[in-house]
Amino acid sequence: MAFAFQKPSHDRPRESGALRPGFLHLAIAAAIGVTVIIAGTLVIGMQSRQIKASRQLDLLASGASLQARLSRELNSVLYLTSGMSSYLAVRHDSLEQAEVEAILARLHSGARHVRNFAVAVGYRLTYVYPYKGNEKAIGLYYPDVPAQWPDVKRAAESGQPVLIGPIPLVQGGSGLIYRVPIFIEDRYWGLLSSVIDAKSLLGSAVAESAASGLAIAIRGKNGAGMAGDVFWGDAALFNHPDTQLVDVEVPGGKWVIALRQTETRSAYELWLLHGLVWLLALTLAWSALLVLAQRAQLARLALFDPLTGLPNRLLVQDRIDRAMSALRRDSSRSCLLLFIDLDGFKSINDRLGHKAGDTALQHTAQRITGAVRESDTVGRWGGDEFIVFMENVEPSKVDELQEKIRQVVELPSSHDQERFSVGASIGAAFAPADGNSLEALVRAADSRMYCDKSSRRGGEEGDEETPSAASAEDR
Repeated sequence: MAFAFQKPSHDRPRESGALRPGFLHLAIAAAIGVTVIIAGTLVIGMQSRQIKASRQLDLLASGASLQARLSRELNSVLYLTSGMSSYLAVRHDSLEQAEVEAILARLHSGARHVRNFAVAVGYRLTYVYPYKGNEKAIGLYYPDVPAQWPDVKRAAESGQPVLIGPIPLVQGGSGLIYRVPIFIEDRYWGLLSSVIDAKSLLGSAVAESAASGLAIAIRGKNGAGMAGDVFWGDAALFNHPDTQLVDVEVPGGKWVIALRQTETRSAYELWLLHGLVWLLALTLAWSALLVLAQRAQLARLALFDPLTGLPNRLLVQDRIDRAMSALRRDSSRSCLLLFIDLDGFKSINDRLGHKAGDTALQHTAQRITGAVRESDTVGRWGGDEFIVFMENVEPSKVDELQEKIRQVVELPSSHDQERFSVGASIGAAFAPADGNSLEALVRAADSRMYCDKSSRRGGEEGDEETPSAASAEDR
């Protein structure tokens, strides 16, 4: 049977001891990281939903509070006109300019947010207080004012008060106008109007909510609700998914308030939690990878020689024991054990130091591995002793194999520019001819190796080797 020899590897010491995580280790670490991320994301999702629900409740409460404040501010203004409308209904046929102006002045002095009061007889504005700044409004005939006439007509025809605006005013500026129609014996007589400073009224109502971090917008010009224009705040707020809408009933219609929490603290906290989850996942995954790699390294150190990377005595024994068990079941099989001892190794250690000795051992391991088949076991037995174990080998090829190994082992090596070489004494044992146990094969091969060493020395003094391979101490 011919041997399929491998090409000898380069004379380079093997790197050992480095943690090289395998695919399985990476997969396990990745699974741990993904599990932590999924679990953390689920927890954060629950927390996010709770925060969103809590925020929604807070918005509802804030909306109800704002609704109450806005209604209170409006009612404080609208209430003032009730007494005046009763007075006009009673004294409609005997009104005196001075008396009407005195009453309007009294109402104005106690009114918040009111720019002026006005009384129209029929559809013509007759009385205005204060007069200063409102001169242009005196004598105004509503049918001639397209911006106001439809709402005046609506109030007159329905008999119900209406709140319109904010609209441009004839006297300048803009404002909300609360119009109360006055009927005498079920017939329209005139109109009492309260012009309200919208900025003052709305600003006072929303100040508290805005201070608490709420963005607020109001739409429903002329009481048109969602169909009306936005007259306070940013119109885009009505399209935001986190906006809470609140209806506010006003005379003749309604307004719609949009509220949204502008504080982003909770969002930052959620992003921070996501970051912590990812950090925890990466930390745990990396820790698991290190632990798995270290365990694999420990397992490797338990079975492989750390200097040469070859199977150590424990792993060699296990492999040979398995082969012997198979051999006992099938007597047609055959196995070969080669016991190799380095000649001149001790002098290299003594002369050039242990680093050079390590290099010699590493090069020897690589060269023997390159000289045999991939299926063969090459192991370090201890110190400067190596074992080659092969199955299905023809006895006629043993001498060729031994010579091949001897040649590659004796190739020169170098360390720190010092060149050196070692020799190889080799002993062979066959199973089952020389025994069917590891102990019997090692004993036979060890004995023949010393015979080979003696014949190679020719009686010259050399290394003081202990004549028992099985008891040699590991380097």
